[in-house]
Amino acid sequence: MPFSSLVGNERIKRLLKRAVAEDRIRQGLIFAGPRGVGKHQFALALAQALNCRRPQGGDACGVCDQCVKIAAREHIDVETIAPDGQFIKISQMREMAEKANYRPYDGRRRVYILDAAERLNLSAANSILKVLEEPPEMTLLVLVTAKPYALLETIRSRCQMLSFAPLTTAELEAFLNENYKRPAKENHLLARLARGSIGRALEIDLGVYREQRAMMVELIEAVVIARDTMKLMQVAEHLAKKLEREEFERHLDALLVLLADVFHRKLGGADESLTNADIAPRLERLAEAATLEQINDWVGRVEGVMQGMARNLNRQLALEEMLLTL
Repeated sequence: MPFSSLVGNERIKRLLKRAVAEDRIRQGLIFAGPRGVGKHQFALALAQALNCRRPQGGDACGVCDQCVKIAAREHIDVETIAPDGQFIKISQMREMAEKANYRPYDGRRRVYILDAAERLNLSAANSILKVLEEPPEMTLLVLVTAKPYALLETIRSRCQMLSFAPLTTAELEAFLNENYKRPAKENHLLARLARGSIGRALEIDLGVYREQRAMMVELIEAVVIARDTMKLMQVAEHLAKKLEREEFERHLDALLVLLADVFHRKLGGADESLTNADIAPRLERLAEAATLEQINDWVGRVEGVMQGMARNLNRQLALEEMLLTL
């Protein structure tokens, strides 16, 4: 996984390649950004570039024995440390700090990648300050996190932070089309549902999503076209009583995506720009029947229900109230 094989965040890619080529990589880095945008892959690519036997322009060759071992997670000098349970614990950091002081066994640089670094507990976070204050010359520490400001300020001040952005829809769709041989319209849908995250794109089950979407489309139709109160109550009961909380939230999320499409179509947006472009005719009918005020009101109420989940609100009562008001 050399930098050349990674998708998105071209600015960071250029910066890291130049730093490797000029031997200016600091001993402590923070890779910060949303979940699933490739931060861990960039950390592995950096480890390859630093240890590759035939680097070129600050990038790894991807085929030498060092690159192959790192890609397979089998290199003795490149280690990923993940939370042990809820936290990264002090015992894990003490072991890392001890090994960090030794010279590399097989490559040129030791690289330790701390995944979900925001989950360092206080004692573990404090224990690595000495490594960051007096970093061993041949050791690099990369903290990967979606919540950089959950890290101790003393850690942030001793590291260089690189902020990763979500991938563009075009980058995601191109990546999916190149690597996953499924119909283009499915990759189109996945790229838009993933909201800039490769990880999310690979997790989404389109069959499940389409089932959720079908129920939510029927719900919108019952409100703006059929005005079917009985149907609304049936859907509210099903969502509230028969679904676990996580599944309930996914249905509401699918509803918000649909409402965004209806709003976009109401404003004259082209079919290909819709997330759910494969059901554009149904979205067109909904856009004709609904007003912009209705759509905005609905989005606000759905978001209110989702926020209320943190307060353990009565799901069925909240949904019934929302739907009857609409």
